[in-house]
This record gives sequence, C-alpha cells and structure tokens, in this order.
Amino acid sequence: MEDKLQQFLDQAFAPYGKFPARADVTRELLGNLQEKFADLKKEGKSDDEAYQATIDSFGDIAEIMEQVPHQESREAGAAGQAKARNARLKASSLKQADLSYSDLTEANLSGSDLAGTSFEGSNLTRATFKGAALRGAMLKASNLTDAVFSGSDLHSACLDGANLTRTKFKGSDFRDATFAGATLGETEFGQSDLGEVSFDGMTLEGVVFDSASLKKTTFRNATLRNVSFHHTAVKRAIFDGATMDKVTYAILNGAKATLNDITIV
Repeated sequence: MEDKLQQFLDQAFAPYGKFPARADVTRELLGNLQEKFADLKKEGKSDDEAYQATIDSFGDIAEIMEQVPHQESREAGAAGQAKARNARLKASSLKQADLSYSDLTEANLSGSDLAGTSFEGSNLTRATFKGAALRGAMLKASNLTDAVFSGSDLHSACLDGANLTRTKFKGSDFRDATFAGATLGETEFGQSDLGEVSFDGMTLEGVVFDSASLKKTTFRNATLRNVSFHHTAVKRAIFDGATMDKVTYAILNGAKATLNDITIV
C-alpha cells in the first residue's frame, strides 16, 4: 500500500515539477497518509475502502503548494532552489529539508519543525520563527535582517557568516551554536541561553544580552560597542583581550565581570 500511496502523491505533485523541497514534503505527507490508512483499517474497512477514504482526505493540492516554496530562483549557483516570498509555512514539518538559497522574505515559520534544515545563503529578511524547532539548522551566510525568533530551539545551529542585523532572539536556546563571521548589529538575545557560545574576535554593535545566560560564553579579543548586559550574570563570561567603549566597560565592571587585558576606547 505504501507504493500505491506514493504513486498517488507523485501524480498529485507532477504538475509542479521537481521543486527543492519536494522530497521532504512528499515524505511527510506519505507518513500522514499511511497513518490515516492504518487507522481506517483498524476500523474494519477493506484495503480498497481504506485507500479511497485516505486519498479523499488528502485535500486540495493547490492549497498545500501555497505553503511550500517551489518556484525556481537563482539560475547561477543555485539552480532549482526555492523562491517563496511571503511564504506561509506556519506549523509545518520540514525537518532536514534543503531550502538553501531560497527567498523566504517575511516567511512565517512559527511552530515549525526545522531541525537540521538548511537555509544556507537564504534570504530570511523579516521572517518569523516563534516557537520553531531549529536544532542543528544550517543558517550559514543567510540574511536574517529584522527576523524574529521567540522560544526557538537553536541548539547546535550554525549561524556562521549570517547577517543578524536587528534580528530579535527572545527566550531561545543557542547552546553549541556557532556565530563565526556573523554580522551582529543591534541584535537582541534577550532571555536566551548562550552558554559556552563563542563571540571571539567578533564586532558587536548595539547588541542586547539583557537577562541572557552567558555561562562560559566567550568574547576574547572581541570589539563591543554600546552592548547591553542588563539583568545578566556576566561573572562567568570571558572577556579577555576585548576592546570596548566606556559605557559597556562600566556596565560589565559594575556587574563584577572579570575584565583582563581590556582596551577601552
């Protein structure tokens, strides 16, 4: 029956071609259809009855495709990748999907399972990720300008080289996440867990760490300008060799942070 249901999905999606997220979307839908079929069989229906009732419950394929990035974009270096401006993907399961180099401007991905999903090089300007599961997600070199994350699991996520200008992270988990080469300008990490995260050698402009957890977080040789640490325990963070403005220094010094070899500008 799995083959028959897979054939049904292949026929349903045939008019849309091979868009980047197709394999992930059809895999998820196949699992849902198999569960539906099994439930109907338990109710005493025959194979044919259960199959017909299952596909009848599938819904309108056009409505499903409205929520899936499927248009082609970037012929050079990213042929066949998704383009989905204003995509509505709220509460979707795209676990381990490849959405690299996608245009997901203003996409609503709140409540979605995006664990292991690749957004490398994607445009996620003003996207919303409230309550999204992004453990191990690849956000390398993505544009997250003005994006909003709230209560998101970003454990082990890669944000290397990402543009995090004015990105708002509230109550998010960043343990084992990486930020090498990321742009941090007016980025907000309020109430987030950044334990053992490295900001070594980076420049932080107007970044907010208010009420964040910074246990063993490192800022070695980083440059901090107008960085806020209100209501944050900074005693266990490491600032060795950092350069900072007088206001940032005063905040950290007043909070009894260990400030070794600091340069004040």
